[in-house]
Parts: sequence; C-alpha cells; structure tokens
Amino acid sequence: MIPLIVVAIVFGVLLLFLGAILRYYFNRPEARGRRGENYISGILHRCCRSEHDHVIDNIILFNQKNQSSSQIDHIFICQHGVCVIETKNYSGTIYGNDEQHEWTQVLAGGRVKNQLHSPVKQNATHIYLVKSILGKNVPVFGFVVFVQGNIENVYSRYVCSPSELQHRLLTLNQGNALLSATQQDEVYNTLCNYRDRYSVSEEEHLQDIYKMQSDIAANICPRCGGKLILRNGKYGQFYGCSNYPKCKFTKQLK
Repeated sequence: MIPLIVVAIVFGVLLLFLGAILRYYFNRPEARGRRGENYISGILHRCCRSEHDHVIDNIILFNQKNQSSSQIDHIFICQHGVCVIETKNYSGTIYGNDEQHEWTQVLAGGRVKNQLHSPVKQNATHIYLVKSILGKNVPVFGFVVFVQGNIENVYSRYVCSPSELQHRLLTLNQGNALLSATQQDEVYNTLCNYRDRYSVSEEEHLQDIYKMQSDIAANICPRCGGKLILRNGKYGQFYGCSNYPKCKFTKQLK
C-alpha cells in the first residue's frame, strides 16, 4: 500500500504542474487581449441608451480596394455617429504620440523595451475602411483604449483609459443627434451585411496581414492600394500615399 505522504507529494506536484499550465494560458497575449476586449465590450453595452444603439465586437471587414482585411475590436453606433475602437491590454509603461509610427513599451524596470506599431495609425486604417463602406455622410470617430490605463506617457487625443472611454461615449451619446434611429439601424445592418457578403476567416485575415506588411515594404498603400511616394514634410522626408488628401496614410523613412 502506497504511503499517504507519497500520494500527497504526487498530488501536490500535479497541482503545481496544472497551475503552471493554467498561468501560461491565462497570461498568453491572446488571452489577455480577449479579456481586455470583453471588458471594453461590457463598457460599450452600458453606454447604449436605446435599442437603436449597437455594439459590434471583433468584426473582420474586407477591403475591396487593396484586397486585404481589417479586424476591428469594437464598433459602437449611437445617435452621434459611429465609433471605431481599438483595444490594447499592454502592461508596462507606454511611450508614444500621434505623429510616431512606432511606440515603445518598457518592462522590467526599464530592462526590456519593445517597439509597437502605433495603435492610432492602426486604428486610422480601420476608420478609413469603415468610412468607405458607410459613405461620407456618416460621421465616424476613432478611439484607442488601453485597458490597464497606463497612458501617462502617451500624448494623443485619440487614446484613453476605460473610464475615460465610458465618459467620452456617454457625453457623445448625449450630444446633438447626427443620426436618426432609422439611420443607426441602417448603419448596423450595412456593416453586418457587408461582413457577411465578404466573409473572411481568421486564417485568411492572418494571410492578409502578411500581405499588408509586404505591400508596405514595397511602397504600396495598405489602405487604398495607391503608391507610396517620397515627400518632404516639416519633420523631414516621409512616404505619403499618391491618393492624398483622400488617403492620408504615411510611412516613416528608415
């Protein structure tokens, strides 16, 4: 008969092993991202003031112009317009502003530094696509929300914490109505029907991301498919879209 102390030790080792596995999956970037998106989705639903306010979570939309897709975390439709929301659940200290294409994440007391593609620039591509689907008569706004609220060193009018997002959306939804209840429902149906008409799987979306990265490297605009042309600006040279001012995508000169 196996001594109870051996059974207890084996059971304890198994619990530690299981706990390590659970912590690994719980702390994976994908898992953190999903938790953050679920949290923000709850805030958006609380900001709905009528049955004609709508929340669309995790929608993949196909861009017919450049044959690519965009995965949008949240779209909030209210009487004041359409809000395209990008959610980030980054830890550490984040540094960035609206002009920079690359932001910096600092971890481990400054010992680790990661470069991040600007979420503001990323969301601008999403906004451009939504506008192209809905037309110029529908007002479209953009927000980037950092779930952990670590935005003390971020200088952007588009970036906010979860509590700030809720305040902004509630204020926005109490302003003068720019969309009627019928128009709100039409916007919701247009986006859902467009998504269903040009259905894109998760795997196809990943392939589109690789294609977009390749296009940018080849100086092809990822938003409209135009050519990226070397231009001179007040901060130096950069690549801008040939379809400017309709498309305002830019790429930094390396």
